[in-house]
Order: sequence, then C-alpha cells, then structure tokens
Amino acid sequence: MMNTSEKILKAKVQLILEQPFFASLSLRMQFLPDTTQSTATTNGKYVKYNPAYIDQLTLEELKGMIAHEVMHTAMLHHTRRGHRDKGKWNQACDYAINPLLTEAGFKLPKGHLTNDLYRNTSAEQIYDLLPVSEEQKDASGNNDGGTGDVEDAPVETSILETESEVKQALVQSAMIAKRQGKLPAFIQRLIEDLLRPRIVWQEVLSRFLSETTRNDYTWKRPSPRHIHCGLYLPSLESLEIGKVILLVDTSASIDHALLNQFAAEAQDIVTTFNLSLRIIYVDTIVQGVQEVEPDTPIHLTPHGGGGTDFRPGFTYIEENDLQPKVVVYLTDGDCSRFPSEPEYPVLWAQFGNAAFAPPFGETIQIT
Repeated sequence: MMNTSEKILKAKVQLILEQPFFASLSLRMQFLPDTTQSTATTNGKYVKYNPAYIDQLTLEELKGMIAHEVMHTAMLHHTRRGHRDKGKWNQACDYAINPLLTEAGFKLPKGHLTNDLYRNTSAEQIYDLLPVSEEQKDASGNNDGGTGDVEDAPVETSILETESEVKQALVQSAMIAKRQGKLPAFIQRLIEDLLRPRIVWQEVLSRFLSETTRNDYTWKRPSPRHIHCGLYLPSLESLEIGKVILLVDTSASIDHALLNQFAAEAQDIVTTFNLSLRIIYVDTIVQGVQEVEPDTPIHLTPHGGGGTDFRPGFTYIEENDLQPKVVVYLTDGDCSRFPSEPEYPVLWAQFGNAAFAPPFGETIQIT
C-alpha cells in the first residue's frame, strides 16, 4: 500500500500525462504534511495537507484536489482577499473555480462547493452575493466536506512581486500544455485576462456619481417658498443615485471575451454602489433590454451581430424618458455615427485599437 507521499507523487505523474498545465504548476509548489489542516491549503508557495485526508481520497479525487489548489494560485486568490472575511472568501473562491475544474474533466472530492447561480462569476462577485446562511454549506445544504483552502500570500514578498511570479509561471505552464495540445480553453482566457491591464471602474464611476448626485438647483419644480409672491424661482434638489444605463455594442466585432470582462466590472459597480443597472443592447438598432438589481449576478445576454450605430441607444433613452444618472457605453469604437450631446454624463469604454474620438463624454481605452 502506498504511503501519502507516494500517492501524491503518483497523482502528479498522471497529471503530467493528462493535464500538463496543472502538473507544471503543482511541481513548482512544496507539498507538506500538516495534521492541523482538516483538508489542504495553499498560499501559492506550498500546499499543506492532512495525511489522513489524502489517504481517504481516491487517486482521481486527489488529482482534483491538487488541481483545485493550483487553481487558487492561478486565479491569484492568495493575493486578492484584501479585508474580506477569510472563511467566506474561501467559499467564494471555491464556487468560482470548481465548475471550471469539473468541466476540464477533474473529479473533485465529495462535498465540494458548487452552485450554478455562481457559474462564470468572479470570486469578488460571489463573495458579495453569498448569503450568510450559506456559510459552510454547499448548494444542497450539506456540510462542506472540503476540497482545499487558500491562504494569503507570504508577507515577506510584495503582492506585486507575487503576482508577477505567478503570471510568469502561468505563461510557461500554458506553453508546455499548448505544445501537447492539452491547454483548456478557460486557462487560455484566464491568462489573457490576467495579462490584460485592469481598469478600476469603481474609481471612474464613483467620480461620475459624485458629480451627478450633488445638491443642485432645478427649474423642473419651482421653489414653493416664492410662488405665492408670483415668483417662479428654481428649487434646490438633492439628487439620489438613480439607474446607471449600460449601452452595449453588440455588433459582430464584440466577442464574448470582452462581454465577460465587462460583466465582471459591471457587477462590481452594481454591488459597490448598491444601484440598479439597465443594460441596452445596440448594433444598428436597439436589440434588447435587460434589468439588473444589486443582489443579482450579472450575466450579459447580448442580441445583435450587425453593424454599429451609436444613435439608437440614446434615442431609446430619450423616447422612454429614462433620465439616467450616468450612461456607460461599451464599444470597440468602430463607428462615426453619433447623436447630439445628451444632458447626462457619458463614459465610453472602448475595447480595441480603432481610432475613436467621440464628440462628447469621457473615454477610457481598454486593451
């Protein structure tokens, strides 16, 4: 009968043949026995495991557990927690990666966390959506048997340096797997997303919202204090944060990778500011409308696929008297048909490298 170390080594050898990306990353990490662990945990440098836990796993489940810990590192879960609760963060991270591992063909240990509600959703989004009552439970309400946890990265190394090392390891491991024709598609997307500069949408939108929610004078409701004197003067109104409208360019040049990236950022916007979001899909006409509430996961459901015209979305807003506080337009910028400047602020979020100079609003270039 194999001892625990031999069992782990055998699992790694099989991963080299079957899943070289995960094998390559696992070979960079130390595997250390630790009886204080209930299952296993990683901080990106090592995987500490309880030998008794490893012993009760099948070899297939052990390969799934190793891949699970590797994915925590690959997704930078050990650097992204911030001030979030550690236990809840672990749950959110598990919900984020387990469906990906299952789709890649891994068999995860019994009791692993899974819930279709959180599919294709980032750990940060899931953390904000997790109800308190779901702590230590899976989607069926059973106690979580555990697959493996994630700890914060070692403090002696800066987060920037840690993430740089992980990204380098990801690229090298991906190259090994790609040469063998065994690189999962979601890993390719993960690497592209990690290497792409991330725009802090919260900061940009926070400025927009702060500017549009200041107290201001309005002529729409005259001041009642002066009407009896026959004077119609503007009243001071305190604007509340209303709906943000997201106009999504669904022309043929906008692919699902761009939409998925923006969906994650839009979720942060909705959760951070606790506001509703109306999404309007537009190519040369308005193709559909989607409503999103603060406690609802965002899954973009685009319609369209034709050319691009920036006018129909703004016309729809005007004709339906939507009165948005902010409009964010997601586009590749490959269009020159603009409407007249609206009264509300507009943020153009441009993906790609097309020459783009809208006649109004602010533009953020996203590469």
